[in-house]
Amino acid sequence: MTILQRIILAALFLLPSFSFAAPAGFSFVNAKEIKEDDVTFTYQSNDGTFELKCTHVFDQPELSDWDVWCGKGTKMLRQFRVHFLVRQYQSKAADRSAFEVLYWVIDRDQHMSKAFSSTSSWIQFRNLSNLEKMSFSQGVENDYAYLTVELKPTK
Repeated sequence: MTILQRIILAALFLLPSFSFAAPAGFSFVNAKEIKEDDVTFTYQSNDGTFELKCTHVFDQPELSDWDVWCGKGTKMLRQFRVHFLVRQYQSKAADRSAFEVLYWVIDRDQHMSKAFSSTSSWIQFRNLSNLEKMSFSQGVENDYAYLTVELKPTK
């Protein structure tokens, strides 16, 4: 691995940890504590013809980084590095809440390049919200497939 590739790789893992600007009137409450049992990853072809069961390890909790393997024990093994982070915000003026979700995927089966797939989302509520479930899909392999993450926080 060249020095440039190492720098790019380091940037890919550090930059996602920084927050985008919070919506006007909202302030940071906390980063949702996510445990390995709180999430499920699923790999599915874009046309829906097949789905691979995924396993995961919360490799670096302090960076919100996961190692994900889909199709273990099959000829279709897929490997991903995932950055998944959920931050909670609350409005200062009213009883409103928001969640910031960072979901970034690096396909470990593809030659390392500057390209990767990412989603950063803001979800705002008119009231205080008690999170039950979130689900996000990220296109992988040139959008021929999706890697979906589902979060169901333990109470």
